[in-house]
Amino acid sequence: MSYLALYRKYRPTNFDDLVGQNYVSSIIKKEILNNHISHAYLFSGPRGTGKTSTAKIIAKMINCLNLSDDGIPCGKCQNCLTFSVSSDIVEIDAASNNGVDEIRELRDKANLVPTSAKYKIYIIDEVHMLTNQAFNALLKILEEPPSHIIFILATTEFNKIPITVVSRCQKFKFTKVSNDEIVDRMKKITSMEDISIDDEALYEIARLSDGGLRDAINMLDQLSSYKVGKINVLDVYNLNGVVSYNQIYNFLLFIINDESSKIIEFIQELDRNGNSIVRFLEDFLSFLKDVMLFSKTSDDMVITGNKEDIIEASKILSLPIIYNIIMKVNDLINKVKVSSCPTILTLSFFINLSISSDFTTNSDNKKINDDNVTDIVSINDENEKGQDISLDVGDFLLDDNIRKIRINNSLATASKKYKDYIINNWNLINDKLIDKKYGSVAALLNDTEVLVVGESYMMILAKYDSLLRRLYNNLSLIEDLFRAAFNKKYEIVFLTKDEWQFEKEKYIVSIKKGNKYNIIENKDTFLMNNDKQIIKENNSSIDKVISILGEDVIEYK
Repeated sequence: MSYLALYRKYRPTNFDDLVGQNYVSSIIKKEILNNHISHAYLFSGPRGTGKTSTAKIIAKMINCLNLSDDGIPCGKCQNCLTFSVSSDIVEIDAASNNGVDEIRELRDKANLVPTSAKYKIYIIDEVHMLTNQAFNALLKILEEPPSHIIFILATTEFNKIPITVVSRCQKFKFTKVSNDEIVDRMKKITSMEDISIDDEALYEIARLSDGGLRDAINMLDQLSSYKVGKINVLDVYNLNGVVSYNQIYNFLLFIINDESSKIIEFIQELDRNGNSIVRFLEDFLSFLKDVMLFSKTSDDMVITGNKEDIIEASKILSLPIIYNIIMKVNDLINKVKVSSCPTILTLSFFINLSISSDFTTNSDNKKINDDNVTDIVSINDENEKGQDISLDVGDFLLDDNIRKIRINNSLATASKKYKDYIINNWNLINDKLIDKKYGSVAALLNDTEVLVVGESYMMILAKYDSLLRRLYNNLSLIEDLFRAAFNKKYEIVFLTKDEWQFEKEKYIVSIKKGNKYNIIENKDTFLMNNDKQIIKENNSSIDKVISILGEDVIEYK
């Protein structure tokens, strides 16, 4: 006899065996026992939660000739014995039979009476995959169904079902199965199949299955096939290509401690092992979710993974910080899904996160490591109370005269082709993300914007004021990076948004007045050359301003 997968072998055959859908099963059971059977049911919910199993249970109950008072099919009558091969139970996969011709054929055959059963039952799985024309054809028979026909529609995407179809069905929403219910079911299966497995491994299977009992049983089936001896939690991680909560906690410490080399090594190891970057980021979110829930409730029952790591992390991270990181990682997932370079994107994100001071501790603004606690300074745009944090940037900016000269010379020699060249070849900067020397500053530059590029000068916007200190602290290394990437030496000046607004308006006013920006070679030279050159406000001068500063300058004219 051929091997039967565990999820098929232990598929529920009555409502007492159905796991996690008590509300659905109790209503439908009462309807059938009271002979209040609907002509059409619509089941919606996540995969592996029992929609198709419920459909088959209904079909078996309705056609059983000796149904017990508690709604359990007898399993001995002709209809029960031939249930799996009955021509009166028709299963249709709408994903591959979604055309109008298939539904018309179904409609024509539906008028035929059952061969042996009481009812002819059509189970249409993934019904949302039907075309509009197919739905219209189905709608006709749902409006005027023969008395011997019952339709059971199942979908994972309820929102895609036309309202005209929905309104003609009894609707039941299936929910994710809880971890405890999944574990209880798997314990019964392991007992009957003589499978040896740790409880920790069972709970990790339940967590990774995300409420899908079928996925959990499939995972158990795979583990029992290849593992000799007792299955442990490491086997679960290896099978699924995922990292443990403990590994995620350690990765979190790398970020908090700004250990770029360890962050790079961790992400590259995921890539080498063929682990899904998206799956890792989703697990990272799941970890933060547990930390957030525990921090809010102090109830370890909300934790789905390793409790010790979650509790330790909750001591480090405050709720506003957790929420902020969750939002950022969620945005990253959306970008990674469509990126051709997901590893580089992820590396860039976490290195930048480690140096952006987004991770701060819950007590006295301390930074945590494995052996000791050291003070750190938070330079976030807002503190946890939502108050602005003003920075005294004067201590770390360039000498004021040098700064003015670099701004002047950038504008004096600015060209759109220079700027386009830098922007169009920015991948040369991203290529340095995994470089030991330049990796951290390359990540810093992801939160900047190139404003103006001259012959050998450049103005760059720091998108966050808090970033300015780090940029200037690493100015020489950043200029080194640009020289390595573009084979050209640039003298760079970084500006905040307010500073850029001021310099932009000043430049426009100067051009309108006829002032000319000349190159300043000597730092002791006054910024603006006092010689004036009359410039008419014709289209060419306006075009020059727009080409250098962008379209948004029009409002200043």
